[in-house]
This record gives sequence, C-alpha cells and structure tokens, in this order.
Amino acid sequence: MAQLNAAQKRAVEHGDGPLLILAGAGSGKTRVVTQRIASLVRGGTAPERILAVSFTNKAAEEMGERMVPLIGRSAAAKLWLSTFHSFGLRFLREEHRALRLGKRFVIFDQGDSLALVRDILRELRESGAARRLDPMAILARISTWKSALVAPEQVPESDFEYDDVGRDVFPEYEARKRAMQAVDFDDLCVLPVRLLQQSEDARERWSERFDHLLVDEFQDTSAVQLELVRLMQNRRGNVCVVGDDDQSIYAFRGAVVGNIIDFDKHFAGTSIVKLEDNYRSRAAVLEVANAAIAQSAGARHGKTLRAARGPGDRVRLCECEDPAAEAKLVALEILDLHKEGRPRAEMAVLYRSNLQARLIEEELRAQGVPYRLFGGTQFFDRKEVKDVAAYLRVLINPRDEVSLRRILNYPPRGIGAKTVERIDARAQQLEQPFPKVLQRAVEVEGVPDNSLRSIDAFLTMLDRYRERMSSGQSLAALARELVAEVGVRQDLEAAADGKEQGTLRWGNIEHMIGWLDRFEREAPRERRELGAFLERVTLRGDPADDQQPGDQVVLSSLHASKGLEFDVVFLIGCVEGQLPHSRTLDPKVTEAVVTDVDEERRLFYVGVTRARERLYLCRPRRKLVRGKPTELAPSRFLEGLPEEHLEPYERPEGKELDFDEIAELGRAFLDRARSRVAE
Repeated sequence: MAQLNAAQKRAVEHGDGPLLILAGAGSGKTRVVTQRIASLVRGGTAPERILAVSFTNKAAEEMGERMVPLIGRSAAAKLWLSTFHSFGLRFLREEHRALRLGKRFVIFDQGDSLALVRDILRELRESGAARRLDPMAILARISTWKSALVAPEQVPESDFEYDDVGRDVFPEYEARKRAMQAVDFDDLCVLPVRLLQQSEDARERWSERFDHLLVDEFQDTSAVQLELVRLMQNRRGNVCVVGDDDQSIYAFRGAVVGNIIDFDKHFAGTSIVKLEDNYRSRAAVLEVANAAIAQSAGARHGKTLRAARGPGDRVRLCECEDPAAEAKLVALEILDLHKEGRPRAEMAVLYRSNLQARLIEEELRAQGVPYRLFGGTQFFDRKEVKDVAAYLRVLINPRDEVSLRRILNYPPRGIGAKTVERIDARAQQLEQPFPKVLQRAVEVEGVPDNSLRSIDAFLTMLDRYRERMSSGQSLAALARELVAEVGVRQDLEAAADGKEQGTLRWGNIEHMIGWLDRFEREAPRERRELGAFLERVTLRGDPADDQQPGDQVVLSSLHASKGLEFDVVFLIGCVEGQLPHSRTLDPKVTEAVVTDVDEERRLFYVGVTRARERLYLCRPRRKLVRGKPTELAPSRFLEGLPEEHLEPYERPEGKELDFDEIAELGRAFLDRARSRVAE
C-alpha cells in the first residue's frame, strides 16, 4: 500500500457501492485491482465470494499469480478469477437443466459457427432465396445482434442485402445449433442473461453468491456483458469496474464505449476515481498521446496522463517516399538500435491492417532481422488440429453435426459428396437431424453399397472408442490410437507439398495430443474428462502462447497490440485511408459494424501509448494505385500535436559497409533462405 499514489489508494480503500476506476494507459491498474482484492480479503470478505472478470485468460492467470504473495496460495485459489466466457461456461454447467441444455453440450468456435452459416447459406442459394454472399459477414451480423441482446424475431427489416439475408439465417442458425446441443461464444454471455432476466430465483441466487464483483477492461464490454454485470450485482451494489474509454477499440466485436462513459447512469451512486499518473512512457510520448485524444469529437471522460519517468527523446516524424522506403527505414533503424544494445524483443512495428506487414516482413528478412507476427493463426485454428479435435468432439457428443460432417470422409473413406447430399436431403425431408438419418443410411435411396459399408464401419469405430473412453482409458493414448487407426499421418504426408510440410503438420497433432496428456496429469481428478479438455482448448486458444518467443522484433496490428508495451514503437502508415481506415471514411454495406473516426483516433492513441522510450510515427508520401503513383494525405491524427515534442526525422546517408558487416548480412540472408526452403 505504501507504493500506491493517492488516487490508487482511494480506489483500493473504497468501501461498499459502485466504483468506476478510470485508469489511463500505464497507470498501474493491475496493481490497483490486485491490491483492492487483497484489501477486501484482509477486511474479512471470503475469497470465494469475490468474482473478478477480465477479457483474456492470460490476464486472469496473471492476476491469480499476483494474488498469491498478497493473500496466500490457498486463498488465491478460492477466488473466482475468469473471463466473461469462462464464467458463462461455469454458469451454464450449473444451470444446464434450467436452460434445457444437455450435460455434455459442446462449444462452437468461430470456425464451427462459420461452417454452420455456410451450410444454411448454401441451402438458401439453392432455393433461390439468396445469391452468393460472404458467410463471415453474415456471421458477424448474427454475433452483433446477439451481443446487443437482439433475438432472431426482433431483427428489424433492412434494405441491405446482408442484413436481409442475415435476418433469415439467424433463426435457422440458432435452431440447428440447439439441435446439436451446442452453444457458440456469444451464448456464453447471452444464455446466462436470458435466464437471469426470466427467473427471479436464479437472479437472487447468483447476485447474492458474491459480495464483490470486479470487471477489468470495462471499456471493451458489450451490451449483453453490461446487462450480465447489472443482473449480477448484489443489494449493496458492490460493482467495481476498471477501464479507459480512450482505449475502447473493439466495436467490431460488439464493444460499446457508452458502457463506461455512462456507468454512473447504469449504477446509481457511483464513485469515480481517475488514475492519471503514467509509469510506462516518457513525457514526450504522453504529450503527443494527450494532444491526439483530446481532439475526439465524441463524449469521453476528461483525463490527462502525467509522466513519472521524465521527458525522454522527442517523437520522430518519418516521411518516406513510399511504403517500400518506409519499410526500409524501419528495418535499418531496428538494426542500428540493436547494435546499440536494444533487445529486438523490445521493439515493435504496429499497423492498422495486417496487409501492411508484408513489406515490413520482406525488408526484415532482407536485413536478416528475426521477427514474429503477434496475433497470427491460432494453433487450434489449423486444419489438421481441427480435424482431430472434431473426432474427439463427436466421441462425446454424437449430435455435433458440424464436427461429424467434417470427419465423415476424412481421411477419405469412400463417402462422397453425392452420398452426403442424399442423406442431407433425406434429413430435411423427414425434418430429422443429419446424425440420426446417417445411422439409417441404408434406408436412403441412391446411396451406393460401398458408401454404406464405409458409413457402417465409421460409426462402429466411433462406438468402439466411446466404450473405451467410458472404461477409463488414458485420453491421450486413446487419441493416439484413433488418429493412427484412421490414417491421419499418412493422409497429411500424401497431401503435403513436401516431406517437411507433412512432418510439420503431423508435429502439430503430436503437440495437441501432448497437451491432452499434460491436461490429464495436471487437471483436478473430477475435471479429467475429454469434454473439459475441449472446453479449455476452445476458450483458451493456443498452448504455444506460453512459450518464450526469444529475441525477435514484434509485428502486430494495432488491435492486437492492446495490453502490450515496448521500449521502441514504429507506428507505420499514418495516412488518410489507412489510419483512419478507408472503411471509416467510405463504409461498405458488407461491414457488420462501421467504425467511426473517434474509434480510429482511439486506435491511434493505443498505438502511441505502447511506447516506453521512443516512438516513430511514419508515413509514405505516395503509393502505386493500379500502376500509377498516387499522393497520400497525412493522417488527420498527426494534426495538432505539440511541436516541441516532435522531431522531423530522416536517416543519415548510408555509409560503405566493411567486409565483416557484408559477411554478417550474407550469412543472415543464407540462413533465412535455407529456412524458407525447408518450410
């Protein structure tokens, strides 16, 4: 407590009633949250009666680790520390009967939901009710409606085709998902809210279960998450939320910045504490950030960050000839900074669109600079991993139609597309689930005998593995035998462009089964079930996230960079049409959520405040559009910045390299070339 400033102490020592902690970037909010929880426990609140919600599993785990030295390992283990989705899953497990869900329901990830939407769209196209539309845009609309607590029957009519077709897909999507005993990510918040709204008994039980509710990153909450918090508050209104409206950048995920701006209207008697002392960035960086965000046109909580670490270097404005020159400047600066002793892992290149990373990657490879892309393809989004996961999901839920369709003819076993179409058509004719009709495929007209034999062998194999699973056999051993029996490795090696690629993809499956093996050894005995493992896979994501990346420059989109910090940040593409993005200036009807300029400004602010020591704001003067040089206007976010904290910057003329420097570049190039060939 002695290490806290006055504002932090007020937040920690607040008693009963709602509390809004406005925590500016780098203001020590995690310390405040953990100290507040510790203060509550020391004051007599039982740890199991404290629910603290964050937005990522990593943040929840880090909070748990920080609590151990404050209140002890035993007490820390009793706290409810989770994400909204993890809490929602625990809620559904306890209330599955009230929600008419089976005990073994499955969770659809985005890929599963997308596959279901794609199937429904295909049927609509065949019936002439829709032309070819982007399934992802339709799914985004459904997610937006659910996040806003809009039921299928409440979706308004629209002149936009995507809205109109989405309105037709939505009820069918929900009905099929329910028939498969599945829920999607949105349901993990929507279903608890629906039950709490409809059942006074459930609302009283859950609201009185916790003495204190704390929510981190509250600016990222959606309408349904706000309603969940409102319904969960107890009679004393002990809701403490922490966030920064200036860092609200996830409208495309359903986040509503108004939740934090109007918090005191939703929770009467709110106390507000502002944390404005910044312990991360130098003064020059913060003055640029303050000036940029102060020009927001919309409503915001006024606050000004104050630097606790001194002035530091002025922010460098880099004007380059074109995007290629911009990439070269960034790569050469990184080389120089690393020679001066700056670790590569403490440098990051941030951009608005992932497409901007291509030129940076090429230039870093040319200069022999190791890097990693932050927020790339998740481990469990890889095809070969999802295929094996689908087998495991069908073992525990035979009604999981999405997973069943995925593995029915994978690896190929002679069950062709025509056979699946005939069974699907028969299922629709009988108005019965696809898995049920598959069990009676012999009754479906036109299915060849060889396909019937393959279907029978496939279903018999699944039943055999279900029996073995119920007998208590090791799950990891079961998974290894299953993938060996169906011939996954042989299929990967046959389909791969080269032996190395097949080996790499098989290695991903071995990695997954290895994680299942660790789960069996480390999970509590009552949770050592395949369903629990698959839930963890779906909610947590990538086990490789725990691995140390080594000394590599980080390339990241601005959205993915939130929560990170680096000594040196290069914010590239500061031009109109890129930042702010062209979709903001000329929105397309296929966008489910149109980002406004204020949110783009907040995105710029987030990028600026990732820098601890030095910040580069880079922009190209022109680029080629359809083969013609096109002038690019500087981003409006560069206007009105304090000149005394800015420094126009150009790299000094290049010097002639000596022999050792040329040799080092040559070796780096050859190493990278060999790596690419191996890939």
